[in-house]
Amino acid sequence: MVEEKAEFKGQLVFHWPVSSEQDDQLLLAIEDTITKGLGPIGMVDGHDIGRGKMNVFVHTNNPQRALARTISLIQGNYDLSQMAVGYRKFVEDEHRLMYPPDLEWFRVS
Repeated sequence: MVEEKAEFKGQLVFHWPVSSEQDDQLLLAIEDTITKGLGPIGMVDGHDIGRGKMNVFVHTNNPQRALARTISLIQGNYDLSQMAVGYRKFVEDEHRLMYPPDLEWFRVS
C-alpha cells in the first residue's frame, strides 16, 4: 500500500538564538532528530541560520500535536530554555506564538 503525501496547511517554526559557531552543528542535529521522529503528523522543511538566530521549519496540519511530539523528541538532549515556537497557516503572513506561553512576541525575519 502506498501512502499519499499529506498536503500540509501550516508551518511551525522552532527558533533559537545563536551563541557560537558550533550552533550550526547543533541545528543539524536537532533537525535530524525531528526528521527521524516526527512521523506522519508533520514534515521537516529545512532550516536556516543567521542574524543571531537559527530556525527549523515543520509543515503540519496539527500544530499542537507536532509541537508536543517535537518537544518530546528533543527535551533532555537539547536546551529548550531559549527555544520559541510560532505557527502560521500558509494563507497567513504572521506566525502566532505557541511556546513558551509567557513570551511576549514571536517574529520570524
